[in-house]
Amino acid sequence: MLRPFPLLALVSLPLWLAACSDPAAQNSAPAPRVVMTATLQPLNQSTLTLTGVVRARNEVPVAFQVSGRIAERLVEAGQPVKQGQLLYRLDPKDLAESVRVAKAAQAAARASLQTVQAEKHRTEQLIKQRFVSEQAKDQVELRFNEAKANLDRANAQLQQAEHGLTYANLTAGSDGVITDVTGEPGQVVAAGQRLGALATAQQSEIEVQLPEHIQPPQSGTADFAGQPLQLKLRSAAGSADSASLTRQARYSLDVQPAELALGRVLAVQLQLPAQEQRVLVPLAALDERGQQPQLWTVTDGKAQPHAVQVVSLNAQSATLRTELAADSRIITLGTHLLEPGMAVQELQP
Repeated sequence: MLRPFPLLALVSLPLWLAACSDPAAQNSAPAPRVVMTATLQPLNQSTLTLTGVVRARNEVPVAFQVSGRIAERLVEAGQPVKQGQLLYRLDPKDLAESVRVAKAAQAAARASLQTVQAEKHRTEQLIKQRFVSEQAKDQVELRFNEAKANLDRANAQLQQAEHGLTYANLTAGSDGVITDVTGEPGQVVAAGQRLGALATAQQSEIEVQLPEHIQPPQSGTADFAGQPLQLKLRSAAGSADSASLTRQARYSLDVQPAELALGRVLAVQLQLPAQEQRVLVPLAALDERGQQPQLWTVTDGKAQPHAVQVVSLNAQSATLRTELAADSRIITLGTHLLEPGMAVQELQP
């Protein structure tokens, strides 16, 4: 005996078949991902604040021209000096011995030349009397020229030794100020070793150390006792120092206050170029999954990545350099789940 088919099944079966045959139901797109967004805010400052040191435009290293042991130091850092003033003095014992040795060598060379000269004269007399051949004359002439050359060399060595003795006294080459000193009495120094610096120019400038990633700005100001001094870039190092990771730059001053002493430290504000202005974003907005850190923006309802450069990080935020406009909408949460072109729905805080 056949059992009757339930009425409810008969009614729902056509609906199920219709749903299975509806292409729109089968190809329905996933719902947009809900993301938190915020407006990109640039940092308020467009200037870089650093410490600068007052330097002379021209600084000449102070060094001996000969090696020796320092016997006396006669200057201190910051001391003004006159041209020809004695700065350092070496122990002259070894240099005086060099002069004595050179004089002995000169005397020996002179005696040798006199001996060969007398032999040359005798040989010439014997040739006239036909007691010796012309070949003997050539040999004596050769020894005479050699002895003369040896005497010339001995004279030059003596002159060099005498100059070295005078180099035991290191004097100032011009009027100026000793900016620093490093040599101490009893220290053995080599020729050319830096023992200090002599500032020879009256014009002062400001030296600053810039972070390696920042191109030296062209202008800025320095605070001197409440008076702003206008700065203009004069020179900059071509590359950063490998140890400090900073780049040296020097700025000329529009005015030269008389009270502005060398070595003084001033607060310097430099105007950053537009490309160096930075933005501050929440740390969660920074996505580091790719080859380069990036931010995500919402464009026409879709997520799009943008490469950035990280300047600094802390526990809550990141300071970045980016080409994005200041009013761009960035995604601040859930960036690790995004893919380029993914449909998103903004949820503003």
